Amino acid sequence: MKHLDLLNEFNTSLAQLAVEIETSSAMQLYDINKVSENLVLGLMRELFGWNQLRNLNMDEKTNFPGIDLADDNARVAIQVTSTSGLDKIKNSIETFRSYRLNERYDRLIVYVLTRKQGSYSQAALNRATEGAIDFIADRDVMDYRDLASRAANANPRQLLAVLEVLRSYQRGGVSSGLAEADFDPPTSVFEKVNLNLLEVYFPSTIYVADLRADDGKRQGKRHRNERKVVREILTSLNLRAPSDYEVNANRLITFHALDDEHGPFAKLIECGTVTPLGSREFYGIDDDHERIFKSLLRFSLQQKLFKHGVHWKHEDGLFVFMPLKDNDLLREETWVGQKTSTRRVFERKLNKNDPNKLFVCKHFAFGADFVRADDGWYIALTPDWFFSYGDDFRRSAYADESISWLKRKEVNRTVSDHFRFLTSWLGALDQDDLFSVTAGPASTMTFGNAVSFANHPALDDDAWLPLRDLVEDEDTSPIKGLFDTP
Repeated sequence: MKHLDLLNEFNTSLAQLAVEIETSSAMQLYDINKVSENLVLGLMRELFGWNQLRNLNMDEKTNFPGIDLADDNARVAIQVTSTSGLDKIKNSIETFRSYRLNERYDRLIVYVLTRKQGSYSQAALNRATEGAIDFIADRDVMDYRDLASRAANANPRQLLAVLEVLRSYQRGGVSSGLAEADFDPPTSVFEKVNLNLLEVYFPSTIYVADLRADDGKRQGKRHRNERKVVREILTSLNLRAPSDYEVNANRLITFHALDDEHGPFAKLIECGTVTPLGSREFYGIDDDHERIFKSLLRFSLQQKLFKHGVHWKHEDGLFVFMPLKDNDLLREETWVGQKTSTRRVFERKLNKNDPNKLFVCKHFAFGADFVRADDGWYIALTPDWFFSYGDDFRRSAYADESISWLKRKEVNRTVSDHFRFLTSWLGALDQDDLFSVTAGPASTMTFGNAVSFANHPALDDDAWLPLRDLVEDEDTSPIKGLFDTP
């Protein structure tokens, strides 16, 4: 195999690993982090020549304080983490110093399993070291891109050795920097798995502008919810503006161009302060800007879905399917999987004794979180249910009990079908929005493909799924018998 082919395979596999780890962390599944310690050990042993590098959590004690890997001869210590923030780096340095590990090792490296920040405050890190260790952020905070850069300068034999470490990890072996012949053949087979992640796309440019200081509702005041104040001002001025914007530190942030003097936000901002930024440039500044950007994405999603009869329920953290017309008893959506199917997403049950009165409504719903992995953004979809009553669809007092009963009736295939429906339906919205002739601002968000991996260890469902408890079939629920299970 040519040297360039080896390098491309190494870089691609490393980037895929970072996505897997960030996805697992977002789902609060952290086992992969511990397994990855040995992978990092093998990669650094081969790339940096630290032949005595070992895992302290295995060799000395579980959860060794401050560091995970070390080479006593090279006097190098490594902390492996999936957290990239400045506070984590400072905490690693302070722990390293408090246990006087600087007397044992000359260099501390913090390796970020996902993606490190674009920059770190060197002054803050210097205060954390208190002169006990020479720690330089650009040199000593690493992620997979630093390993890829190191591999680009490796000789062919060294590159092949480090690639074998990565291949062994993908095959299920223990990555310790050994050659392929040192590993037993994998005993498990692999299967393709779909994650609950969907690619999401947005404009490459974001606009930031200062809010005007001469508005009566804001002048001389600090507000806990600045966005709410802006919304009230828009209402008082009888201005219709898109809802996909965020407000932070007296700045309005949106994907919509703010340099239009006739735009809906023109009366609220200082036009001379409008600054277009690359979206990546904005969210890459620090964790706070990434948090603001995620909030903007959620507002963009809210606006897109609201036009299609899916409303955001803030207290429940759910997007909920609503009837398309006020008096509709049912709402069904057509979607395409292996074949064209129909999904019931809303159903209204009336009082048996008085058909003019509502008893309860059942809504299909889902949670949505935004995840950044490598150079891409994804939306994590969690199918759910919502039960309501009243004309304004307030949460039903029986919601928790009803949802618990309903979910016990669902199996893996049911949940998978929920997700497949959502991916198909959301994808179809892009085409609807493209050809829509209805009034309103264009959507700033579109969707791509679901994320899947082909190298996941195969699981025998019959062996690991719990047996069904027949007692559950005797459960009572306020909705039992009212709605068919999906």
